[in-house]
Amino acid sequence: MSDNALPILDEQASLRAPSPFLSPVHWPPQESQEQPRALRGLARIVDGGLCHRCGSCVGICPTRVLGLSEQAYPTIENLSACTDCDLCVKVCPGDEFHYERVGEEMFGASPDLTDIHGVFQKAVLAYATHSSLRETSTSGGLVTGILLDLLERGEIDGAVVIASDDEHLWKGKPVIARTEGEILAATKSKYAISPTNAVFQEILEVPGRYALVGLPCQIHGYHKACELDARLKERVVLTIGLFCHAAIEHEAFEIIWQSLGEKATRAKRFISRVGKHPGAPHIELEDGSLYPVYFGNRSGFRPSSMEMINILYRLYTPPRCLTCFDALAEFADISVGDPWMAPPDEAIDFHDGYSFGLLRTDRGKEIFERSVTDGQLVSYELTEHEARQCNKKMATEKKWRAFRVIETQRRQGKSLPSYGDPMASFPRHSGLQFLETEGNMLTHILCFLPRYRASVLRFFLGGGGYWLLWFNNKRRRVKFWLRDSLAKMKRGLYGRK
Repeated sequence: MSDNALPILDEQASLRAPSPFLSPVHWPPQESQEQPRALRGLARIVDGGLCHRCGSCVGICPTRVLGLSEQAYPTIENLSACTDCDLCVKVCPGDEFHYERVGEEMFGASPDLTDIHGVFQKAVLAYATHSSLRETSTSGGLVTGILLDLLERGEIDGAVVIASDDEHLWKGKPVIARTEGEILAATKSKYAISPTNAVFQEILEVPGRYALVGLPCQIHGYHKACELDARLKERVVLTIGLFCHAAIEHEAFEIIWQSLGEKATRAKRFISRVGKHPGAPHIELEDGSLYPVYFGNRSGFRPSSMEMINILYRLYTPPRCLTCFDALAEFADISVGDPWMAPPDEAIDFHDGYSFGLLRTDRGKEIFERSVTDGQLVSYELTEHEARQCNKKMATEKKWRAFRVIETQRRQGKSLPSYGDPMASFPRHSGLQFLETEGNMLTHILCFLPRYRASVLRFFLGGGGYWLLWFNNKRRRVKFWLRDSLAKMKRGLYGRK
């Protein structure tokens, strides 16, 4: 190890995960100093595989000690400025998130961990009134419509969103969008890990009112940051949580980018979804033309964004995502995602672009309904039964997988996240749920064997992978047809309710 590398305590040597804190960094004036206790605690979190890479520690640091590595881990940039305040450790949602305390504050009651969808007052399908916005958004434009309405009303000065990185086009870059153009430029999903909460620095330094759009872990980090600095709670007027099966390691997109060859050198924009929902990823070339990211040299079938993302999840889910139980952003004012469900009405075609939203708090419900009244959004209310069928499979898989991994790592003596009582046991699966969870774990086996996953991904980007994806596409079409036909028959017999 370099003499300039950050020293790690001897008792941390057995921790398994690689850490950016072990990489050489240069700060000659501090070579002989013992590292502050807070930074050693942060190293323990990163080395133990507990870091979400949400950016909360970077955003809360009052003296700008921390920066971000290429892989979105916290790094030390200004050691001499560290006051050992311990905020970077206290804010970390990967190390600890007391869901019961946050739930009681938000909803007046402790949430039920086995409730897949969490607490919500109303469930809706919605889309942006303006057809251009509906077409260019990820799925329907609900999030963008709300942000534009709040900005137009003067109720926010900016929105925390993920824009595209200038150098690595596939990578997200957290920004505060302060104009309509900046909000529109940040549409479309970014699936690589992005440290959204690093922009807390700007919120704390520049007074104003803001909306925060983030993944579940980032919303967890926001709640913890509010406990440490009341200014965040005063300035963030709305939280919008995005559904999340998992983030994806940067390595996956680096391999995909390499597969594009010389086309990648001529790309000026990466678009995660083009065409009718769920769409397929494309790059926009310098001449303005679009080129498919996957199998651009083939005509006919190309896998959708979701079909390829499902492959990436099973190869490149980060360690901390495997122990996260929150798929549907249960602690946001409004939670939003794709409507993976049977259409509740014959007039609804999800290929046209719809967002599924769960309005969880009074504030979230009020702001959404006002956006509908203002003409920014068109809304279709769902029954509770319909809502609880939407995204049920994905959310169930993530929640029960987290319980399974946590209990396994507890037995192995590995580092664990705390969700309140550190000795509490999580719900145990049995019967069919046990079989489904174990099957899901098997499909993620390469997340625990990272040395092999690059080869597997390259296979799926080749000829053999193409035909497997083609077969899977046909299988999914039959599956969805059966699902929709059964739902239609039930509506005819029993009605929607």
